[in-house]
Amino acid sequence: MALEKEREESLRYSLWDGIFASITAGFSQNYLTPFALFLKASNFAIGLLNSLPQFISAFFYIPVADIVEKFKSRKKVIAQAVYLQALTFILIAFLSFLVNYKIQPFTIFLILLILNNIFNAFATPIWQSLMSDTVEKERYGRYFAYRGRVLGFVTLIANFLCGFLLYLLSKNKILGFFLIFIIAGLSRFLSGYFISLMHDFPIKIVPEKRFSYYSFIKRLPESNFVKFTLYVALMNFATYIAAPFFAVYMLKDLKFSYATYTLITTASTLASLLSLPLWGNLADRYGNARILKISGLLIPLIPLLWLFSKNPIYLILINAYAGYSWAGFNLCALNFIFDATSPEVRTRCLGYFNFTNSFTLFIGGIIGGYLANRLPIIFPHSRLLTLIFLSGILRILVNIILANKFQEVRKTEKIEEKELLAIVLGIRPLINLSEDLFFFFKKKNN
Repeated sequence: MALEKEREESLRYSLWDGIFASITAGFSQNYLTPFALFLKASNFAIGLLNSLPQFISAFFYIPVADIVEKFKSRKKVIAQAVYLQALTFILIAFLSFLVNYKIQPFTIFLILLILNNIFNAFATPIWQSLMSDTVEKERYGRYFAYRGRVLGFVTLIANFLCGFLLYLLSKNKILGFFLIFIIAGLSRFLSGYFISLMHDFPIKIVPEKRFSYYSFIKRLPESNFVKFTLYVALMNFATYIAAPFFAVYMLKDLKFSYATYTLITTASTLASLLSLPLWGNLADRYGNARILKISGLLIPLIPLLWLFSKNPIYLILINAYAGYSWAGFNLCALNFIFDATSPEVRTRCLGYFNFTNSFTLFIGGIIGGYLANRLPIIFPHSRLLTLIFLSGILRILVNIILANKFQEVRKTEKIEEKELLAIVLGIRPLINLSEDLFFFFKKKNN
C-alpha cells in the first residue's frame, strides 16, 4: 500500500516535471534553427548545429549506468543534470544581444547547445529507467499515451505562444529571442525541482550483468533488442539528413513569416497529442513492435509529400500527418525498450540505445549539411527539396531491410497486418463497407 502511494505521488510530481519540460520544448525546440539563422548561420552551420551536439553528447550516454550505480540515487543525478541544462538556456538567451558584434555568437551558441545536449544525455536514460520502475508494466501504453497527450497539449500551447511572441516582436528580434530562451530556461529549472520531489525507487544492481557497448553491438546477429536499436537508429539517420532543413526551407526559401512557420510546426504537435490515445491502446493490445513497424511504414511518405506544393495549408496538413506518424513510432520505441529489458540492465540498455541513436543523428546531420548546397536542383523552388527527397528514399530502404528483423517480446492479441494498417489509416470502415457491398452484389447475382 505504501509503495502504491509512493508511485502515485511520483507520477503526480513527474507530470508537473513534464509540464514545465514541455514549456521548455515549446519555447526552444522549433526555434533553435531560426535562432541560428538570426545569428547568420550558413546551411553547413545549420547541419553542424543539428549534428555536432548529438555526436559529442552521445558518448555521455555510455557511462550513465555506472554513474547511477556509484551514486545510487537516480533522481539526484537527473535533477542536477536538468538544472545545468536550464542554465545553458539562460546563457543562450543573452547571446541575442551579441548578434551585431564580431565575436561570432554562433560559435558560442553551438558550444552552449553541446553542453545542453550533454546534460540531457545524463538525464534522459536515467529518467526513463526511473519511470519504468515507477509505472506498472501493464500500464505502460495507456500511461505514457496519457502523459504524452497532456504534455503534447502543453507543448502545443507553448509553441504557439512562442511563435506569436516572435511575430509581435518581429521588429525587435533581439528581444524576442531573448525572452523565449529565458522562459525555456526558467521552465527547465522548475522541471528539475519537481523531479527532486519524486520518490527514488532503489535500482537493482547485478554486477555480473554489466557489459560493454562493444559486447552490446557484437550481439547484433542474435539479439532482438540490438536489431531493434539498429532499426530505430537508422530510421532517425535517414530522417536527420533532411530534418534540420525543413525550417531553413520554410524561412529562407519560401520566406514564410514566423507566424506561418509556427502554424505549420504546431500542426505536428496537435496531431501527435490527439493521436496518442489511439497509439497507446493499439500498442497495449497488439504489441509495441507491431505498432512501431506500422507507424514506420507511414514515415517515409512525409518528406515525399513535401515535394508537391509550397502552399501553407497543404504543408500544415502534411505536418499533421507527420505528427500522427511519429507519435506512434516514438511512443512504441520507448515502450518496447521497457518491454524488452529487465530492470537490472535497463539503464545500461537505455544508455547504449541513446548513444547509437545520437551517433546516427550526428552522421545524418553532417551528411545533410554537406549535401545541402551540393545536390542538383531536381524539384522547383529549392535545392533542399532534393535533400528531402533523398531522406524519403532512405527511410523506405531502412524499412525494407530492417523492419522485420526484430520481433514482439510479449503475448498480444492477433490481428492481420492489413487490418491493423487499415485501422491506423482510418480506412477500416470503408473496407468493411466495400466488402459488404461485394458480398451483397455477389449474393444478388447468384
